[in-house]
Amino acid sequence: MSKVMGIFTCHNRKEKTIQCLKNLIQGNPDIAFSFIAVDDNSSDGTQEALQQYTEVHIISGDGQCYYSGGMRLGIKYAKTCCNEYDWILLLNDDVAFFPHSIEKLESYSTDKQEIVIGATCDEKGHLSYGGVLKTSGFKPSFQTVMSGKERVFCDTFNANCVLIPTVIFKTLPNIDSCYTHAMGDFDYGLEAHKRNIPIVVSDFFIGKCVANPLTGTWRDIRLPRRERLKRKESPKGLPRQEWFHFINKHYGTFSACINSVTPYIKILIGKP
Repeated sequence: MSKVMGIFTCHNRKEKTIQCLKNLIQGNPDIAFSFIAVDDNSSDGTQEALQQYTEVHIISGDGQCYYSGGMRLGIKYAKTCCNEYDWILLLNDDVAFFPHSIEKLESYSTDKQEIVIGATCDEKGHLSYGGVLKTSGFKPSFQTVMSGKERVFCDTFNANCVLIPTVIFKTLPNIDSCYTHAMGDFDYGLEAHKRNIPIVVSDFFIGKCVANPLTGTWRDIRLPRRERLKRKESPKGLPRQEWFHFINKHYGTFSACINSVTPYIKILIGKP
């Protein structure tokens, strides 16, 4: 029986969070799970519900952690106690995991020396999250993919379900402290790729996870330009300093100076 430590953040979606844990624990009987849950000051009883699980270690956030900040706390703690585990599982608690999904994902790794991404589907069975390929060497442009007849190795990933051998996890840095919410998982995966760590995506779906809609975000063309700009600069948007940092880090300063203004142009001309 392998031992897996899962790391996730949660905030005010108690039913999904608890169902996610149940699906993982009950659906993978050949895996011994432990979890690090970073609860970002939920007010719906999420933390109290998590306390019923002996497998879960809870870290309390102040309500301002968001995704990247919460995962940084979880990863920091995991590095102090991960030696007894075979794998580290980065996950989102809104994934409806299928039975035996993590057991299958573990078996999909050929030599246990690679990061394995679990692809997810939407309600219609279409790919929603998974592995990510860079489609440009100059600007931040990406394509979400999964394996087919041949295994597909990726440049980075959406961290909805990512299984990392502990020996590799220990060598990786934490999520960059520059990021509040978005881009933290992309950056984390790109850092692994820079270290020549193989990143492979599954040829099967490990669960359902509907892609985040554009509605209500800075990319929603129905919103007034001023409101779109406000939402872009919000923690859950695409804050200019974080976006510039991401592009500069992975594509260079010249690219960052040009491509960091692209979102403003899109807002100005009414494109998503």
